[in-house]
Amino acid sequence: MKDIQTTANGAFAGSALSGSASVATNSSGPGCPPNLDLLSRGAEVITPLLQTLETLRDTVLARARESDSAMSRKLVSLAKQTGSFEASVTLVGQFRAGKTALVNVLSGRPGLLPEDGSALTPVVTELHVNARQASRRTRALFRFFDPGDRDRMMRDTAHRHLSADVEALSGKSHKFSYVDRELIGRYLCAGDADHQQLNPQCQQGKFADITRSAEIWLDVPQLPGSYLFRDTPGVNDTFPMREQVTHQALRGAKVCVVVLSAHEALNTTDLALIRLISSSESRQLVLFVNRIDELDTPSEQVAGIYESIHKTLRPYGRLRDVKVVFGSARWAEMALRGARPERDDAGKTALSDWARNCDVGADPRNMAHLWKLSGIPELMRCINERIVEGSGARHLAAMRGRLANIAAARAARKALVSGRDTAGRLAAVDPEQLRGDLDAVVSRARQKLEETLSRLEGELAPALTQVQQDYVLRATDALTGHLCKTGTDDSWTFNSSGLRLVLRTTCDRFSARARAQVETVFYCAASDLRAVCAGALGPAVGGFRIEPPQVPKAPPPVVMGKTITITLRRSWWRRWWLRGRNPATLAAGYRSLIEAGIGSATDDLKQSQVIDLSREIRRIFDDFLAEQTATVLDLAKQQPEGGDLGALRANVVATIRPGKASGSDPEVDPDPGELRKAVGGY
Repeated sequence: MKDIQTTANGAFAGSALSGSASVATNSSGPGCPPNLDLLSRGAEVITPLLQTLETLRDTVLARARESDSAMSRKLVSLAKQTGSFEASVTLVGQFRAGKTALVNVLSGRPGLLPEDGSALTPVVTELHVNARQASRRTRALFRFFDPGDRDRMMRDTAHRHLSADVEALSGKSHKFSYVDRELIGRYLCAGDADHQQLNPQCQQGKFADITRSAEIWLDVPQLPGSYLFRDTPGVNDTFPMREQVTHQALRGAKVCVVVLSAHEALNTTDLALIRLISSSESRQLVLFVNRIDELDTPSEQVAGIYESIHKTLRPYGRLRDVKVVFGSARWAEMALRGARPERDDAGKTALSDWARNCDVGADPRNMAHLWKLSGIPELMRCINERIVEGSGARHLAAMRGRLANIAAARAARKALVSGRDTAGRLAAVDPEQLRGDLDAVVSRARQKLEETLSRLEGELAPALTQVQQDYVLRATDALTGHLCKTGTDDSWTFNSSGLRLVLRTTCDRFSARARAQVETVFYCAASDLRAVCAGALGPAVGGFRIEPPQVPKAPPPVVMGKTITITLRRSWWRRWWLRGRNPATLAAGYRSLIEAGIGSATDDLKQSQVIDLSREIRRIFDDFLAEQTATVLDLAKQQPEGGDLGALRANVVATIRPGKASGSDPEVDPDPGELRKAVGGY
C-alpha cells in the first residue's frame, strides 16, 4: 500500500490506494535505462551558463556565511533565486505525432508517461528534472478541475467512474512521494468502465476525467542543469478542451518544440498549429520531424519534407529561419535502453539508409551512433542555444543586477565605517524621518507605475476595440458573399490573416511602449531611493548605486493563431434559406457569433498582454522596492556602538575578508564589488 495525500489550500490525509512497485526517481533505480549518459550530448552549449550560475550561487552562499544577519538574508535569498533557474521547454503538436514519447526520452524515462491512444485526458503534464527546490516528499502532484471547469459530458463520465466522490474531489489535488506507470495511469490514461466492472482492482483512468494538470519530479544527474519539459494535448483531437489547454500552455513557453510526423509533416492541422505559434519569435521555436524510422528511404525523403516545410513557412516572416531537426524518438528510446536495432525488422532498413546519409556507422552495438541518428543530440543543442540566448540570459542579467545592488550596499557600509564624519552624521539620522522619506518615495513610485500601466491599458484597449469593430464588418461581408455562392455548406471559416497581422502590429507597438515606459519608472525609483540614501548618510555613500530591476518580457500573443469558424448547420438558418431570405440579412443574424469569435481573441490579448504582464511587473517592482528600502534602513543602522568606530570598521573588514587580522592595513582591502567577478567569464 502506498500513501496518498489530498490537498486543497493545505493538506489532509486521504485513503491509501494499492499499486505496483514504483519506479525510482533517481538515476540508478529500477526501471531506469542503462545508457543515460547519452543525455549529456548536446549540453556543451548550456554548460557555461550553468557553471556561471553555480559559481555565483556558491560564492554568494560563502559570503552569506561570513556576513551579519541582515546581509546574510539578502545573500541567501539571492543564492536561492540564482539556483532556481529551470530551462522551460514546451512540446506541442498533433495527436500521435510522438510528443509524449519525445518528452519521455528527453527526461531520460522512456515509457513513463502514457503514449499514443492511452492518454486521452486533456492534461498538461510537467516533468521537472533536477529541480533544486523540489521536495523529496513530493514526486507526483495531480490537480483536479474546479467545479464548472468541465462540460457536462465529462462530468457525467467522471460520475460513472467516481460516483459521489467527484464533487468532493473538485478543486483538490493528490500528491505522492513516488511515481510509476501505474500511478500515472490512474490520472492520465483512458479508463474502460466495462473492464473496471469486471476487474474492480483495475485503477487505470480512475481520476482521468477530472484531472486538470500533472507535475512529476525526477532526478537525472546525467542531464546537466534543471529542466521543465511540458507535454501538451494533441491539437487535432475532437475534444475542444485539448486545444484550449494547449493555447494556455503556450502563453508562458520559453522554448517551444513543435513535433511533426514525417508521414504528414505540415498538413492542414499542422498549419493551424503553425498559425498558432506564428506570433512567436523564430528563436523561440524548433521544429522536430519525428518518426523518420517509419520512412522507406529517409535519406531521400527528408530532403523533400524539408523543402516542403520551408516553402510553407515562407509567408510567415517570423518563421522563415526556424530550425528544423529530423529524428526518431523510437531510435532514441532504443539507444537509452540498449536495444539492438538489427532485431527491429520494421526499422532497420530505414536506420541503415539514414546512417549512410549522416555519415554515421550503423553499428548495432554502438548506442552512441544510434543516439546521434535519433536526432536528439541536435535537438537538445538547439533547445539549449535558445535557452542560453533567451530565458537563461534574462535570468543571469537579473541576478547580476541584484548582485550589483548587494555589492554596492557592502561598499557603502565600508565607506560609512571608514568615514571621518560618519559617527556624527549617523547619530543625527532620525530613523522615523528616514523611513517616512523612503515610504514617500515608494508611494510616489507605485503611483507612477499605476499611472503608467493605466495609460498603457487605455491606449491598447481602444485600439483592440477598433480592430474588432473593423473586422466584424469585414467578416460579416465575407460571410454574406459566401452565402451567396454556396448556401448549403455546413460551416464557414473566416480568413483571419489580415486580422492577425493588425493584432500582431498592435501588440508589438504596445510591448515596445510598455517596456520603455516601465523601464523609466523603474530607473526613476532607483534614482530616488539613492538620493534619499545620499541625503541622509552624506558623502560617504556618494558612490552608492541602485540598479533597477529588469522589465519582464511580454508573452507571445498565441491566441492570434486561433481560427474563427461559424457553424451554419442550424434549423432556423435552413428555414430562412428555403424561404429565399436575403443572404445579407442572414449574415447579420450570425453577426453576434462573429463578434464573439473575434472578441474572444481581443479579450485574450488584453488578459495576456495587459493584465498578466501588469501583474508580473507589479510583483517585480514591489520586491525591488522592499529590498532596497530595507538596504537603506540597514545602512542607517551602522552607527558605532559606544563611539568605537575603529572596532566596527575592523569587524566589517573581517567580514569582507575572513581570516585577515583586524589591524591590517585597510588600504589593501579588496574592492567590495568583488562579488561581481563570480559572473565574470561568461
